[in-house]
Amino acid sequence: MPEFDKYARGYSGGHEDPLKRLFGKDLDQFIYVKAKWLWHFLSREKALSDRRLRLLDYGCGTGEMLKWLSLFGFPGHMYGADISSDMIKEAERRCNEPPKPFLSCIGETKTNFDGNYFDYVVATCVFHHIEREIRDDVLREIERILVPGGKLIIFEHNPINPMTRLIVKRAVIDRDAILLYPREIKCRFDRVILKLCRLEYLMFFPPNMKPLHRLEKFLSWCPMGAQFAAVGQKMPW
Repeated sequence: MPEFDKYARGYSGGHEDPLKRLFGKDLDQFIYVKAKWLWHFLSREKALSDRRLRLLDYGCGTGEMLKWLSLFGFPGHMYGADISSDMIKEAERRCNEPPKPFLSCIGETKTNFDGNYFDYVVATCVFHHIEREIRDDVLREIERILVPGGKLIIFEHNPINPMTRLIVKRAVIDRDAILLYPREIKCRFDRVILKLCRLEYLMFFPPNMKPLHRLEKFLSWCPMGAQFAAVGQKMPW
């Protein structure tokens, strides 16, 4: 049984921990920060005017990222995929407003999508749950389903940040997590022929301190943010 099946119903992203609740009242607040970053990134890419755009949320869990993108007005086609069938069922329940994303189960290292299919793939706090031995295999599969020139956006916990490490250590859902440093992602991108084209740090301030969020863009270079975003591009040949 996939690890997250038992957490699917009522999944809260570790917010049963009172320490984590000090920084944000619920999972939605934490996902919102990343969804907003992604939205600004897609805006800079001039991608948000294309109704043919295809975006996959890889390891979508209960669908919070997809829900936020829908609320923002994502113009294209959204897909969600997860190894946990119970997470997919919960995502179907939570993402109940049209336009509904296409949701499906996947294997550990394989999907049922055609090659060269997605313009963007997003993986939000997924890779620290993937065993080191198969991380390259997962990346190769994502590279396969991306269109030439398409991009993978990985959001991950930043192990350099001491508070991040403490919260992850306390979280039941992260008991088997192995955090990734940005340099590991770059090395793995190189091995599967993905070019690291952007690395930014985020969440310097807790999600519930909105007045300070405007300062985040000035700190994105600093490696002390609680999380980071790494963007890899599939070679266009």
